[in-house]
Amino acid sequence: MERIVPGAFAGFIMLSIVFTGMAIFQSASQEKKDKIAEIILSSLTPADLMQGKIFGYFVLGIIQSIVSIALVLPVLLWRIDFPIIEYLLVPELILLIAIAILGYLLFASIFVGIGATMTDMTTAGNFQGLVMMLPFLPFIFIGPVVSDPSGLMAQIGTYIPFTSPGVLLLRLALLEEWPWIEIIIAIAILVVSVWIFMKLAGKIFQVGILMYGKNATPGEIWMWLRA
Repeated sequence: MERIVPGAFAGFIMLSIVFTGMAIFQSASQEKKDKIAEIILSSLTPADLMQGKIFGYFVLGIIQSIVSIALVLPVLLWRIDFPIIEYLLVPELILLIAIAILGYLLFASIFVGIGATMTDMTTAGNFQGLVMMLPFLPFIFIGPVVSDPSGLMAQIGTYIPFTSPGVLLLRLALLEEWPWIEIIIAIAILVVSVWIFMKLAGKIFQVGILMYGKNATPGEIWMWLRA
């Protein structure tokens, strides 16, 4: 329980801010549809707008998480005879929340970039639909990780950027002894991935946010990235 309670808490934080961050997808698309982006960009650079969206939805997700916890935690403390606070407030919680935040930043950078390539959410193509499914990839590894948290499949999921946050949080909640070498490697991969995808999203957002009339194709997005 010393691992499960903080792991579950960090997992809840990550899911809350990632699902809130998925609204970035719709936000960028709606601003293009209503032609608000041109007005906003008259006083901001595309990079500032993109970073503002990511930070804004992050704060919104954190606020929603705090409100949810403030409502649920007193009920749990009242109904369950279990020292939740004692298990929750441990030094390891800081690392777990850091992993959750890195996961959000990774997915948010992808959402804001791809969202800027769509003229309307209702006309999203297969490519954009697949991007929306990225946060759910860790569910593929739930069975193997639960059955063997130190197994090969669990290690593979730990090192894939799109599955790393979810798989790593699940593994750390189940393992009694943390594999610190694997944790350091996974966090390093996440940090580098966040930096790379932020850069790529900036290139896509800069062009896509001012493109009207149709959704960008994967070929067009690839050309923007190479430019």
